[in-house]
Amino acid sequence: MATTDLVNWTNITDMQGILGVANTTTGSWFWTATLYMIYVILLVGTLSFGFEVAILSASFACFVLGVLLTYMGLVSWTWTAFFMGAIIATIFIKIITAKE
Repeated sequence: MATTDLVNWTNITDMQGILGVANTTTGSWFWTATLYMIYVILLVGTLSFGFEVAILSASFACFVLGVLLTYMGLVSWTWTAFFMGAIIATIFIKIITAKE
């Protein structure tokens, strides 16, 4: 490991700095990958309730978590907006395919 890969812990003085170190050392992908890993786990865990319910519940939970991570500066809005897009698309598909 080169000395340029090490983290200077003396500049970290608050909780946001501690959380940001993970993104610094992984090229800003750690929290994004963690958010999508949680999405997949929630999606698979709720598939027994139905596909639409699984997508809606996993997307809503990860959207809330994504907004928190975005306002902390750990995840981009682009990655968080995917969850809102999934919710809107699922609702539209459900409306279109609904039987009267």
